[in-house]
Amino acid sequence: MKFSATPNDSHDAWNTMSSGQLAGVVISFMLAMNKVYPSKLSTILIDDPVQTMDEVNMASFVQMMRYEFSDLQIILSTHESKVANYFHYKYSQADLKSLPINMKNKRLEYIS
Repeated sequence: MKFSATPNDSHDAWNTMSSGQLAGVVISFMLAMNKVYPSKLSTILIDDPVQTMDEVNMASFVQMMRYEFSDLQIILSTHESKVANYFHYKYSQADLKSLPINMKNKRLEYIS
């Protein structure tokens, strides 16, 4: 897939952007596709969407997800508890249901 301004443009995002910028482009593209072509599953799964974002972009991402996709079940993974806590807090503030799950703790509970 080519990400350029026009079909004949030789400037392609894949070759000029940082990994963080590319992650933002891919997430934006996939979320836009979900808006245009929603599935009957009504669920979005995203693996660590904010791993390459700074705090300002992470806050913007959470706000966008809350407002644009509040009618969908969203499953996000992250390896940082502070990120999970922030998402949980922001969703709770908007009276949206949120359930953070620490998979390491779940595994340790299962083993015990």
